[in-house]
Amino acid sequence: MKKTILILATAALGLNINAQKVALHSGGNVSIFNGTTALVDAYNQSVNGDTIYLPGGGFTAPTTINKKLTIYGAGHYVDSTQATGKTFWNGALNFGVDADQFTIEGVEITSGVTFPYNGVVDNVTIAFCKINGTISITGTFATPSNNLLLRNNVIVQNIDFENVQNALVANNIIGQGVYRSKGNSFYNNVFINRSPSGYYEHFAGCDNNLIYNNVFYTVASYGESGNNNDFRNNLFTTATPGLGTNPTSIANYFSVTQSDIFVNVSSTVFSYTADYHLQSPAMYTGTDDSQIGIYGGVYYPYKEGAVPSNPHIQLQNIAPSTTNGLLNVQIKAAAQEN
Repeated sequence: MKKTILILATAALGLNINAQKVALHSGGNVSIFNGTTALVDAYNQSVNGDTIYLPGGGFTAPTTINKKLTIYGAGHYVDSTQATGKTFWNGALNFGVDADQFTIEGVEITSGVTFPYNGVVDNVTIAFCKINGTISITGTFATPSNNLLLRNNVIVQNIDFENVQNALVANNIIGQGVYRSKGNSFYNNVFINRSPSGYYEHFAGCDNNLIYNNVFYTVASYGESGNNNDFRNNLFTTATPGLGTNPTSIANYFSVTQSDIFVNVSSTVFSYTADYHLQSPAMYTGTDDSQIGIYGGVYYPYKEGAVPSNPHIQLQNIAPSTTNGLLNVQIKAAAQEN
């Protein structure tokens, strides 16, 4: 029944991609909201445990997310959203302390992601999204957030993890660097640039992190900084990058020429036309014996087009007019594995 409601809601949203329609699935019922405030209205009516579906288009974001919700967009890659259009979350994604177990997939966030200063927000998942600003989780680490999962995203700027622990950052394309992370895990990511002027490391002031199977595409002028970080099976373009104080360094790949890494990448700025597959995946294996980089790993290999995990509209043909009072509509949706 839940899958049927989900597909019906998705199809209803697809009937007019030019209209801002948002579907709220709550208590077995589906409500449709229209207009420029459709997402805000759906959020205001939702309760913990509800699901919100966003079609292609731009949506004004709620000021703060303070509920346990699941939100699905249509995706952010052009080639995988031809039938629906891309979904834009206009503004920042700001969490309140009651947003535990919140999940969002398949949207382009036009700004950044913030957690409340010293606020505890646990078990948040952000997947298959593009985040154009910084992910900022700040505080004194006296009351850290826990168990954040970032996977299969494009993160254009930095990640500031001053106040989070036990986070997993897996199979993301990361535009810049990571600040102040303590006790978190970074697996199978691609870092295409480094921190901006003033910081020169991919990891700046980071302690006790697991940094496995990543690709560091650019040269870090001063290497990495921090204490007791564990670097394993990562690819570096430099011969002897600094790895901070008292690091563990096992089976890393050094002095790899940039042009020999990816199938088609020529810039330190993310591009949808770039190809982040490794030229020689069998040559660069990770701690789990799969390839390093975003297409490796056991749990979250990068999905082409970053298609979200709900049923995805692949085809949409809607007649421009009715025939004998009937409107001919063809919609093809495909289930997703993860």
